[in-house]
Amino acid sequence: MSAALLLGVLLFALAVIQAAVINSWRARLTATGVPAPADAHDLPGVSVIVPMRDEAEHIALLLQDLHAQRYPSDRVEVLVVDDDSTDGSAAIVEGMQRRWPALRLLRSDGMGKKAAIGMAVLQAQHDLVLLTDADARCGPERLVRIARTMEAERLDLLIAPVWTEGSGLLGALQEEEQAALLGVAIGSARAGAPMLAYGANLAFSKAAFLAVGGFSNDHYTSGDDHFLLHRMRANGRSIGALFSAEAAVVTDAEPRWRGFVQQRLRWAGKMRGAFSMSSALALVALFWPWVLVTATAQFSLTGSIGHHAWYRALLLIGAWALWIMPLLGMARDVRRGMGRSGSSVRTLFALFCFSVYAPVFALLSQVLRPRWKGRPVHRLRRAGRPLPPP
Repeated sequence: MSAALLLGVLLFALAVIQAAVINSWRARLTATGVPAPADAHDLPGVSVIVPMRDEAEHIALLLQDLHAQRYPSDRVEVLVVDDDSTDGSAAIVEGMQRRWPALRLLRSDGMGKKAAIGMAVLQAQHDLVLLTDADARCGPERLVRIARTMEAERLDLLIAPVWTEGSGLLGALQEEEQAALLGVAIGSARAGAPMLAYGANLAFSKAAFLAVGGFSNDHYTSGDDHFLLHRMRANGRSIGALFSAEAAVVTDAEPRWRGFVQQRLRWAGKMRGAFSMSSALALVALFWPWVLVTATAQFSLTGSIGHHAWYRALLLIGAWALWIMPLLGMARDVRRGMGRSGSSVRTLFALFCFSVYAPVFALLSQVLRPRWKGRPVHRLRRAGRPLPPP
């Protein structure tokens, strides 16, 4: 067997492994049913934490959604943590809390999202904590679904779905990207090796949070979801995932290319702060299409000798198909589960775009330091206050 043919066999074998992993995630997306709504007397108390910085345009809408939850009102508290807003966000919350006793406005004593969350967790009255971004929207069954899943599966951390909505080409790219990433997050968590989590919709036990140290000694102000997932995994905590449209939150896609680029640089950069085997595998997956492109560009049917040329061609075609088809299927499964429509053509276009820009952002994030809402997000001296021992 020639070296070129051996390389083709190797690429095909790796593609088979990747397809098997993705298909196993797809099988787990709907493998377990969502627990039925419980009797109100059985539902635990929930502390919803909303870190907020300059969200005057969105915070009232989110709080209205949380107030409308079909959950016993005496078992829910909402803690909005103001991270030095300058646009009147805090005044909006203050106005609403006068008519809503369960709503509290806290002032962060640190800098950044992690510091805000860590402070609120210490003041939370309930063990079940749910994180929600200030610019998200949610349906009235969200708290019930999440609380029942946490109890039924006895979880320390629950990854819940986030859907992105947008318009135009940029919005479509982000919707399709999120469909694929959500499939990875839910599928990998249910397979016992969670790779992604979303701070916009993340539930955890306060006791478990304190036991693993929360965000203490972290030098990144962003990446609360990734860092907490990493710490929970490292400490052997039980982690699960909920795939339910009723438990999802919806966020707006970045409307401008500049914001899109900065957001992805920020997301890619936080991977350095809590690198793990999952992070390494994610990097391999990002660069896998580039490997296929390189192998395809070097292939020459007329320049090869004998039947090996056809064997290599078939192996390359098979490797491309094994990369594309499972991802298309997973994105379709996620859209259906979230009650969204779409087309395979649009998904395929977004998939190829993601394969081009994602590795570029991963490399650029190693040297560039983006800012978020006027602040640096990486390697600040103090990202979260130390936590007391559990």
